[in-house]
Amino acid sequence: MDNSSLVVVGSGIKFMSHLTTEAKAYITQSDKVLYLVNEPAMKEWIQKNNKNAESLDPIYTKYPLRIDCYRAITDYILDTLRQQQHVCVVLYGHPAVFAQPALNAVRKAREEGYYAKILPGISAEACLFADLLVDPGSIGCHSFEATDLLIHRRQINPHSHLILWQVGIIGALDHPYAHDNTNGAKVLLSYLNVFYSNEHKVTLYEAAQYPHFEPKIIEFCLKELPDITMTPISTLYIPPTGNATVDHAMLEALGINVRDLR
Repeated sequence: MDNSSLVVVGSGIKFMSHLTTEAKAYITQSDKVLYLVNEPAMKEWIQKNNKNAESLDPIYTKYPLRIDCYRAITDYILDTLRQQQHVCVVLYGHPAVFAQPALNAVRKAREEGYYAKILPGISAEACLFADLLVDPGSIGCHSFEATDLLIHRRQINPHSHLILWQVGIIGALDHPYAHDNTNGAKVLLSYLNVFYSNEHKVTLYEAAQYPHFEPKIIEFCLKELPDITMTPISTLYIPPTGNATVDHAMLEALGINVRDLR
């Protein structure tokens, strides 16, 4: 279908600074632009650079449960695509990170024979790695959505980095604007105490959203978690408790001398 396509791009975290040249080209040249971003200036820029730009905000808040809003967004993207036009969808951050509607739309569009793809963008996690000087490849890194971690009892390796998303809206299935996170934070603390002591130092993180602004970085003892003020964009970083045990049999099988690891 040469006259139809779907490309999903990310606006990144920091206004304009994270918008790639490739993403800009799709926004300005597509027949139709649908966008769901949380920054007013970004919305204004999109509208200015494509006269056929349309916000998905009304659909995002249409139903009480977020899952129903996500399904409606997927359906709307596909309905727009089926009108035989090149469609660009702009999402906040990385367009495949916590962006189920776009992922589903691209999968379904491909099933229907349309050209569809997602372009990478800068996520909050990428910002966290840079701001907190964390190398996820050094000793491994776990990354879980906080509510998912709890309800599925995901296993944690305390000898690796741990990143928990959406710690400020634990258990919220509806729109999180007025969510009381008090109980959720206490439940999370109880679960984390299986792997970490109360005195273990952790960091609450929120990436900077504008150039020349600083990120929000608050370090505290794990036991203080229920008393820390969090928002829907708060992320919790938990550093490792120490080095993992070396498997000497595996070292021998790989021909590695333990002294070379120091």
